[in-house]
Amino acid sequence: MSYKKWLILTGTLLLFFAVIVVGVNFYVDHHAVRLSLFSVDKEINQTVYPDGINQHMFNTEVILRHPEKFDSLLFGSSRTAQIDVAKISAGHYYNMSYSLGLPSQHLAILRTLLGRGVKLKAVVIGLDDISFSLPAVSKKKELIRIMHPEAGGPNRLEIFGVYFFRKPGLKELGRWKDRVLLGKRKGRVIISEQGVNLGWRDKDELVEKAGRPIFNYTVKKYEPIIYPPQNEEAAFAVIAELLALAREHHFSLTFFINPIYWQLYLNNADAMMRAKERLATLTDFYDFSGYNSVTTNAMNYYEESHYRYPVGDWIMARLFGDGPPPPADFGVLVTRQTIGRHLEAERRELADYVQAHGLK
Repeated sequence: MSYKKWLILTGTLLLFFAVIVVGVNFYVDHHAVRLSLFSVDKEINQTVYPDGINQHMFNTEVILRHPEKFDSLLFGSSRTAQIDVAKISAGHYYNMSYSLGLPSQHLAILRTLLGRGVKLKAVVIGLDDISFSLPAVSKKKELIRIMHPEAGGPNRLEIFGVYFFRKPGLKELGRWKDRVLLGKRKGRVIISEQGVNLGWRDKDELVEKAGRPIFNYTVKKYEPIIYPPQNEEAAFAVIAELLALAREHHFSLTFFINPIYWQLYLNNADAMMRAKERLATLTDFYDFSGYNSVTTNAMNYYEESHYRYPVGDWIMARLFGDGPPPPADFGVLVTRQTIGRHLEAERRELADYVQAHGLK
């Protein structure tokens, strides 16, 4: 075979395999990138996908395609994804929560939306330990966390190459088979028209049937951690920018601290109290974390990182007055004037729990 024929044959085979790889990835669309960025159907606001869906892109694209449908947004990590914003009477909310959502990402998306003419009445942002501990760029290369191209992510051509010119994983193909061919619910993200993740309903049923927690998470020792100072500084710089953006565009901005399960919160408590103290110098906020009747009851959680839908309802009730009344000790409005007393009480509760559970 001549060198020229060998080149033609090799090039043809490579092109053939490339077409197959791109075709399979494009069809399976494990991360919902085809749906989000390369579909012509405007109505993408309700979908069922495996747990690999990139909600950084998907949620942003929903608002860009429906700029007048929602006047208020809820941001946060996946911990806030169970908050049913459809029950909020104060506005037409969309739940923008996404995996490991960080303040810097919320800011980038908000700037994009406002720059595209989206009018907002209110923005609510849930904060937690990752808000202050992770660097803003730490997850840029993970496929479920790459940002929308108009909100700081790669351009569409680069995104096409990253997601579709790659070997599809067996797990992705298996999840596609389960979802499309077998209709299985396990491992699926079910997003409502308001962005609420309904995929936890199966676990909700398990908790109710079992009548006890369905996870076992224990911390054997109280070992306080310290967040990297540069990450904290970056987070608070972004929070200051978010507050300035709210003033500039005349929308209300409310922050709250997520109710983290007490054992997971334990070694974060000291660092989080320092973050709360500084946050109070910038803005008032609601604190649902610490040691209260909700965070110390494992029945309120699917696992150590995610609280159940009823907890989300209590958060809304405290913030907006909608829904069932929350427990009296769940959710405190913290101000510059009250932060000292608030943290003093939390330190006492922390010491009591450490001693009571023998964690020293």
